Amino acid sequence: MKNVQLSERLFAAASLVPGGSRVADVGTDHGFVPIYLINENIAEHVVAMDVNEGPLERAREHVHEYGLDDRIELRLSDGLKELSDGEADTMVCAGMGGLLMMRILKEGDPVNKGIKTMILQPQSDLVNFRIYLRENNLVIDDEREIFEDGKYYTMMRVRADYAGERTPLEEAALDIEKSAGCDRERALHICHRFGPVLIKKRDPVLKKYLEHELNVCNKIFKKLSENEHTDRIRDIINKKNDITTVLSMY
Repeated sequence: MKNVQLSERLFAAASLVPGGSRVADVGTDHGFVPIYLINENIAEHVVAMDVNEGPLERAREHVHEYGLDDRIELRLSDGLKELSDGEADTMVCAGMGGLLMMRILKEGDPVNKGIKTMILQPQSDLVNFRIYLRENNLVIDDEREIFEDGKYYTMMRVRADYAGERTPLEEAALDIEKSAGCDRERALHICHRFGPVLIKKRDPVLKKYLEHELNVCNKIFKKLSENEHTDRIRDIINKKNDITTVLSMY
């Protein structure tokens, strides 16, 4: 039987999972990522979890269809609540808002459950999400930017046990400081806004995203009245400056 076909977004997430992992898939939906990971011999075992019975039942049907009932365990769970300590060393959580994902991380305490690697794809609040990771000593060590069905998505691989002398965030901030001549605080802000690894490796899809966002900013800027939208104008100018700073590094 051919393996399940993943969307480009989910394939990008799956491609960040280390080989030989024991995976907890949070918000598994149809169960396609766990099936793909097992069939590609990337994961040894997957606990696939969802907060709703409907998606979990569909996932159960797909898992059975591929004959993987003994390798993929399905579980009704709000976030990581039903995952026991030591059951997984890798977590996948894709396709939900950044604030919800932060709640899952806060309440689920994945590090104390033995999870060392997290594949995360927040769909909103990326700045606050990256700041949260940094404040909790969770290091983004790889990122993917994907354009699919008219939208941009960012995948992150996050390490709880990063052993490098300098984190990718620190390296990217230093790169921005040198290239743009800005201070450390602004460099870190730009990294949180657009992704330290994406900036560091001059990701081509990030460049397209930045060009798109710059065009959007310019269109909004033309429509704003100077007297009526002072704060909005300032925000747009700041965003344009951040975008042009990163684009100048390509």
